[in-house]
Amino acid sequence: MLRLNSLAMLSALVLLAGLSGASAYAGAAVRAPMRAATLQMAVPVADFEGATVGEEDVSLKVAKAGAYVVHRKVVAEQANMRLGTACTKTRADVRGGGRKPYQQKGTGNARRGSTRSPLIVGGGVSFGPKPKSYKLKMNKKEKRVALSTALMSAVSRMKLVQDFEEKFTTGRTADMKAFLDRLEVNTKERESTLMIIKSRDENTYLSARNIPYLNLMSLDNLNARDILRAKKVFVSTSAMGEMKTRYGA
Repeated sequence: MLRLNSLAMLSALVLLAGLSGASAYAGAAVRAPMRAATLQMAVPVADFEGATVGEEDVSLKVAKAGAYVVHRKVVAEQANMRLGTACTKTRADVRGGGRKPYQQKGTGNARRGSTRSPLIVGGGVSFGPKPKSYKLKMNKKEKRVALSTALMSAVSRMKLVQDFEEKFTTGRTADMKAFLDRLEVNTKERESTLMIIKSRDENTYLSARNIPYLNLMSLDNLNARDILRAKKVFVSTSAMGEMKTRYGA
């Protein structure tokens, strides 16, 4: 197990901030099996009032070709969000056109057998888009190590909070707004914030849904794209315990 004392060493290792270095790892990652190392770093722990009460070591797997693996995960997530429902009608789909518009010979015009030809107004479309799937597949182990690598890249802007989802009992937006203020989130600037909880809690969801810059997510919906975009990441202690079980050594 490797313990890092500097956050700069981790960011230099995985190069996740820019994702532009993915191509540098592509050849090696395709030729050789995916390898991962386990990293351990200390993350501050806060209570519901926002006061720091200690630290906790976070130890998750990190892919050696970190930028390449996470880049593949983000591209797959964005591709799988596409609906692919664009659809045009060919000349076989357009209504009408069964009558020959004019006689074959004697008019001086080109021969036409239908008024729904792609060459005239009201006709079908040639080679237009049809519904299709843009889904990209990733192996389960590759997805898992990509998420753990993205989580470790966010350690420098991460803070653990002691099971805060149990504290919201009314579902009021004002309670969540006050909680963010105690955690020193810049609400005036609408700072992009990610909160990770173990499982969906109805009152916590109701408290957070009207805050546009806040992304509340359970472990089942965790994705690399939102982890990389967030400027601050808050994780409940119960969710972190489950993360260590899923993505740890």
